[in-house]
Amino acid sequence: MKKGILILLVIAAAVIGFIVLQNGKSGDKATDNGAPASKLSPLNAAFLVETDMIALENGKAETINPYGAQKMITEVEGKPVAGDLNSDGQDDWGLVLRQQTENDPAIYYYVAIALVDEEKELIVGSNAVPLGEGVKIENIAIVNQAVRVNYLERKTDGDEVEKEPTVPVSKSYILDGAMLKELTPKRANAQAEAACTDNRGEWNMEAQECSGISQDLCQQFGGKSENDLCKF
Repeated sequence: MKKGILILLVIAAAVIGFIVLQNGKSGDKATDNGAPASKLSPLNAAFLVETDMIALENGKAETINPYGAQKMITEVEGKPVAGDLNSDGQDDWGLVLRQQTENDPAIYYYVAIALVDEEKELIVGSNAVPLGEGVKIENIAIVNQAVRVNYLERKTDGDEVEKEPTVPVSKSYILDGAMLKELTPKRANAQAEAACTDNRGEWNMEAQECSGISQDLCQQFGGKSENDLCKF
């Protein structure tokens, strides 16, 4: 049992080391408008997508699909958003990745984050969490240290799947230890309560609302201010 745990720890250390190494190699790259990207830009970070470590250069990477030996393109969808994701007072990044294999019409989407350490001049990308195939990203935001993604997915009816995505979906993802994971309603409620009470507000568990905090704080923590109450 101890031997198995040791092996897992060695593997985890190797993966983290590879991420740091790849991110450390990322230098200044030219952006679409010709301006150099920052050394700490998520466009030049490395992410764990499925089982592959993908190192982006200027928001894009070309690799070989391990299952079909064909070229696979991974790139940033839209613009990354900035916000503190690990309570260190520094802006980190939330972003969506899209991935497509050559000669395959299917496009897969993932959400990921990149943590910034300005003092060490280091940016470390996370694992990429699947959002689905053929979805349509509407927007992405960082709310209360979680990445919120609003998107549309295809409606399914038995074996029938509609051609275009029309079903609205909103999901949030948070750093849990060293992994990015979907934020469950239970944990989201716990976070809202903590945000309320930590700022000297009064939390109503049944109504999932907070009194006694400002409208700005309410919006910052992902709530909606109504009649001097912050509702989650």
